[in-house]
Amino acid sequence: MGTYMNPGNILFQEAINSKIYVDKSGLIPYTNSVIRTQQKNLCVSRPRRFGKSMAADMLVAYYSKGCESARLFAGLKAEGDVSFRDHLNRHNVIRWDVQQFLFQESHLDFFIEEMQNAVIKELREEYGDCFEVGRYGLSGVLKQIHAAKGESFIFIIDEWDCVFRLAKEQKEVQKEYLDFLRGLFKGCSGQAFL
Repeated sequence: MGTYMNPGNILFQEAINSKIYVDKSGLIPYTNSVIRTQQKNLCVSRPRRFGKSMAADMLVAYYSKGCESARLFAGLKAEGDVSFRDHLNRHNVIRWDVQQFLFQESHLDFFIEEMQNAVIKELREEYGDCFEVGRYGLSGVLKQIHAAKGESFIFIIDEWDCVFRLAKEQKEVQKEYLDFLRGLFKGCSGQAFL
């Protein structure tokens, strides 16, 4: 387990153990239904303080290889769905909290490169030298891994929109970020859940 790739289930375990936990596992059957479809890119948009980060942690715990999460979901709504066991801890997950890379305006010039480098470092530890990092960055790396190993990835991105809060008037920064996301997900063999 890494920080970004297959980060495990500890954050969801903390949520489950909290007195304020609300079962949002009904999201899991829907996300399962769009895996390997053209509707695979999701954006879960809710007002602040409505549990989006907890939902992201739940999806990470559910999909992420390298951990055993069945007991965390015992008794939750998703456990009763027919697709529940099919995907439980069977996917490579890359989880970003964009705000960890972009918590002040001075980071706008390099946060995309830092996000890519952090994941590429963990991919190198897992997949060794089956890829080269080129001008297409993480997108190119993932395509090489998919070609060499047949592996695909589910992305779970929290605070994906913080760029638009921090760079409200900087259209070029916003465009660069959207182009990065588009390049990462358009035509990609992996999945994307936001």
